[in-house]
Amino acid sequence: MTATATSPRRRQEDRTALSDRLLKEAAVSLLNERGLAGTTLAAIGQHSGYSRGLVTHRFGTKAGLFAYVHDTVAAEWIARVQKAVGDNIGVTALRQAIEALHGFIRDEPDEIRAMYLLRYASIDPSAEYRANVAKVHRAQHRDVQVWIERGQADGGIDPNIDANLAAELFCAALDGLLYRWLVTPTIPIDGLHEQLHGIVQQALSGAGRNS
Repeated sequence: MTATATSPRRRQEDRTALSDRLLKEAAVSLLNERGLAGTTLAAIGQHSGYSRGLVTHRFGTKAGLFAYVHDTVAAEWIARVQKAVGDNIGVTALRQAIEALHGFIRDEPDEIRAMYLLRYASIDPSAEYRANVAKVHRAQHRDVQVWIERGQADGGIDPNIDANLAAELFCAALDGLLYRWLVTPTIPIDGLHEQLHGIVQQALSGAGRNS
């Protein structure tokens, strides 16, 4: 009886999850093809096989949809990083995060392009979803700082390093690498990731510092 009573709600939840996924995929595709201006609510509905009315009902506005796309892709990225890092700390955790990013570029290039298109557009003061981007940035910075601080406590990272600044630089390095890849996809992304591994190791271990 319980299964029969709850099955209609479950079917509705499944339909909602399916439509959310298809709407996000349509938005990602259109953002890659047409950019922000060309990604309209009507186009998203048509591309996904749903009506503009459903898009409007689900997300309210174009900005609401963009916020959903950014947050959904960002959540996938964060989950990938957390799975890769696991219980690791210090330089090992940072290197695993680099590898997770490399994998995300390889496996989901359209999603990462769409997310970063939205991120860079969020510097416009009129961008209604900029708070969403700032929230994800803070979460990423917080995770990296924790990994660095635990690495310092464990003895693997130079204790004289400012963990807050180091976390900011690490996040900025990843964002900068992504930006250059997005603008020029032919850059040697594999080699650059390998170089970044070495730079992180050397910088945080204190190697080469004057005694």
